[in-house]
Amino acid sequence: MIQYSVLLISNYKKLITNCLLLIAVCVSLFSCYSPRYVYSPAAHNVPVFTKKGDSKLAANYSFNLSENTIKDSVPVKAKAHGYDLQAAYAITKHWAVQLNYFQRTERNTGDFDTGIRDSVVINYKRNLAEIGGGYFHLLKNRQSLFQVFAGIGFGKSSFTDDGKDPNRVYRNRYHQMNVTKVFIQPAFTVMSKKNFATTFSSRLSAVYFTNINTNYTAAELDNYKLDGLNYSPRIFWEPAIVNTFGFKKLPGLKLEFQLGFAFLVSRRFVDARAFNLSGGLLFDLPKLFAFTQHSSKN
Repeated sequence: MIQYSVLLISNYKKLITNCLLLIAVCVSLFSCYSPRYVYSPAAHNVPVFTKKGDSKLAANYSFNLSENTIKDSVPVKAKAHGYDLQAAYAITKHWAVQLNYFQRTERNTGDFDTGIRDSVVINYKRNLAEIGGGYFHLLKNRQSLFQVFAGIGFGKSSFTDDGKDPNRVYRNRYHQMNVTKVFIQPAFTVMSKKNFATTFSSRLSAVYFTNINTNYTAAELDNYKLDGLNYSPRIFWEPAIVNTFGFKKLPGLKLEFQLGFAFLVSRRFVDARAFNLSGGLLFDLPKLFAFTQHSSKN
């Protein structure tokens, strides 16, 4: 009897899982609108500081995975890429400041627009500048680091929408807005003696959309989940894993790679990019200059 009950529960769980998967597939296939992404996550700035005077200057190429799609027999290349410029400096043995600049160029296409096959192409431009400050503390084992940064960012986000209306007549739409982001970002880093560090960073962002300018109709704004953007901020939880690799023979230069996610946690829904991949170079200029001067003397 017990074995039968266990088998029944197991089959029931499989049935529920399959039903949920089927529902997700159906929603994706028969959604009545193409997503208009109002938010895209940035790379995290998580400096590995251990003392006063440590610095970071980094440039990362960032992108989301995207696919090529075909509309009306015309190939349209989807894309989502850009760059993140970051700087940070330890002004004391526990306190630091940081500056960040984020830029993205994106494109996505849709299969359905208010119930009809379409050739909609949506092109995005985003930029955001952030300033922040935070606390860092090297733990007693000298190989673990805790830090927490908080800051604010200001920027712009816009997209153009070329597609067909319900009468299959081509039309052009635009949507422009200012973006303000307030964030807090705690992080925990584990370092090795071989110039490697891995960090788990957990950012919580409150994103405000203001000064919206658009020629979408009221019905389109409702259909594309764009109405009410300025009513309240959207809250995102953005965890990320950041890895840095140094060079023993070239101190002050490191490679940085990170994978980040963005989960909407506020009640009001918006379409947003779900993750971000970044890779680039990281410089600690005082260490790099000291090494080059020492090498030149030798």
